[in-house]
Amino acid sequence: MALPLKIPPPKLHRRVIVPLHHSSPVLFNPALPGTGDGDWRTALGGEALWSPKPGPLLIVSPHPDDEVLGAGGLIRIWSERGHRVMVLSVTDGEAAYPDWQGLDLIRRGELDQALATLCSRPVRAVRLAIPDGSVRMKMRVLIGALRKLCESAPTLVAPFEADGHPDHEAVASACLAVATDLGLPIARYPIWAWHHAQPAAFAGSRWGRFALDAGTQAAKCAAMNCFISQLNPGDSREPIVPAHVLDYFKRDYEAFLV
Repeated sequence: MALPLKIPPPKLHRRVIVPLHHSSPVLFNPALPGTGDGDWRTALGGEALWSPKPGPLLIVSPHPDDEVLGAGGLIRIWSERGHRVMVLSVTDGEAAYPDWQGLDLIRRGELDQALATLCSRPVRAVRLAIPDGSVRMKMRVLIGALRKLCESAPTLVAPFEADGHPDHEAVASACLAVATDLGLPIARYPIWAWHHAQPAAFAGSRWGRFALDAGTQAAKCAAMNCFISQLNPGDSREPIVPAHVLDYFKRDYEAFLV
């Protein structure tokens, strides 16, 4: 169940510097084929296996579904091992279809259902309710929430800082700043970069592959299918996550920049 987190805008710790990512906008259309997943599998196949250090995880998600797409297998396995896993759901994703009244409530419900489908142990989801598309204007609120939720010194699992979506990049900037300031380990998951980027762009980057067993793969696929508003919205709306994009998240491992 997603719980609201009400935190007044905090005073920033004087050592926190938020790195702003002001590169040129990435223009891509997810309805069109992007970089083939076979290209990524070839590029990532030789990368080392990776696992977080034992202890709590804080999965930070710009929109409901990013946490399951990018780290659903990690969430399940870590929870089943008895570690504490928490999801910070930064927005409710209501801007995916601006004309869809009540989409925020629908997407909250989809997240609750997905986490219940994914894990037999309860995974707490904290809902920050920053307006979808406006994360960069609410960085102080986001950083304050992150600092509060990082009191247990978790490993942060965050979006990739050049993912191509402004909310993803703003969330990544905040997470990188807090991780640096508090000395926390951080792993970053791509979502849209799988589609619009090329493996060569990551030359020199350090990847870690978190292996998924068959049961975890099946549970992750079932959890992804809970996000019906993004996969099959109906009413002549184009899906935000078409089938060829979903393929990036059906591997027998999850890939993180570590």
